Amino acid sequence: MKSNGHHVAKADDILNQWGFISNPYYDHELLPDILFELFVNREASIGEFYKSMKLNTSIFCIEGDYGVGKSSFFRRCALGQEQLDNSSIITNKITITKDAAETSFFLTVLSAVINSLKVVSNLSPGSKDKLTEIENVVTIQRQQSTAGSIYGFIGHTRTSGKSEQHSPKYTNLNMLSDLSEIGEICRSELDKKIILPIDDLESEKCDLDQAIYLVGLLRDLIFTDNYVVICIGEPGLREKLSSSGRTRSIFGESIILNELDFDDFKHAIEKRLKYFSNNSNYIPPFEEDVYKKVHEYSYGDIRWAFNTLNRIFEVLIRKNYIVRTYGISHILPLLHEIEYKAFTSLESNEQKLLSVLFKLGPLSPSDDELQNAMGSDRATIQKMVQKLSEDSNLLRKKKVSRKFIYEVGPIVKSLENSKI
Repeated sequence: MKSNGHHVAKADDILNQWGFISNPYYDHELLPDILFELFVNREASIGEFYKSMKLNTSIFCIEGDYGVGKSSFFRRCALGQEQLDNSSIITNKITITKDAAETSFFLTVLSAVINSLKVVSNLSPGSKDKLTEIENVVTIQRQQSTAGSIYGFIGHTRTSGKSEQHSPKYTNLNMLSDLSEIGEICRSELDKKIILPIDDLESEKCDLDQAIYLVGLLRDLIFTDNYVVICIGEPGLREKLSSSGRTRSIFGESIILNELDFDDFKHAIEKRLKYFSNNSNYIPPFEEDVYKKVHEYSYGDIRWAFNTLNRIFEVLIRKNYIVRTYGISHILPLLHEIEYKAFTSLESNEQKLLSVLFKLGPLSPSDDELQNAMGSDRATIQKMVQKLSEDSNLLRKKKVSRKFIYEVGPIVKSLENSKI
């Protein structure tokens, strides 16, 4: 029996025949050391980010459709900000789940802030003790929550010197106070602000009404001028978030990210091919017509585009295709085979709904045309679209004239020449 090492070596050998040290299409998060080199054509938007930071804007949004690269854009800007003036401490991204409540949100923010400060070496001993004290309370609260305890009714213990002080509750006000105190520590001892990136604020991923409310709870924290809140999500996010009134007066202008056009998409691919090649000596796996077709199907969702190219290239590797550059006539059947498996894994009524929307175009569950084609009422269709739109590769939701309509995603669009 051949060892695992043998199979790994064989896979490496096949990649080497193409001229690559790793799969250039793999859409992993770019590491800091290669993020600058592989980032493509967002110079104007990057400039807007730095202006917002320079103007001391306390809260603003990065907006764009799903998959255009909002999170990567933020990481690129944040890394650049650190290199420019080292004036900020940036936490890991914070997400708001659909079932997020006030207390769990504040605990998440506190954990993110504390974790970002653990690597800071030049805090005073007293401040380090304070952070440890807060972290212990947060840890206890999270453990009790996991065990099914009810927040707010459980006491917590703060340690001060050799004595222990027992408080009846760790309330939301307590947590805001601790966040404010941490912000003051950063300002007075480090001369830095804390950047809180709140990501994935898209209607498919969270309850936007609840997210608006929770972000509004940070208003007093933002007014301390020790924090910058950056909300990352779908188009129109600033309008929705600032509608609460709590943050309207302090919201800065949004940074709008549009989808990469084909030339930029192709340039991004070329940069990756070169970067992951063996001394820039490689065989391009695909001709330009393949990239054009994938870009056409993607709706600008670059994540889906790279994942699709990645999966197709994996097929070429696994099945030992001859090392050469393949055109659309060879690749399209592979793409159909890959995406058809995803389509047929759905329930029959879901397949029917996607097929109907593919033929009729974007529609709302309240449209008679869709109800008649499905033979179902609005409520039944609404349940299906809510489930399917959780994966924007299958179904995409957008608001038109005050109502939501749904259109097929890249997976279904790429099956245009198949029988679906």
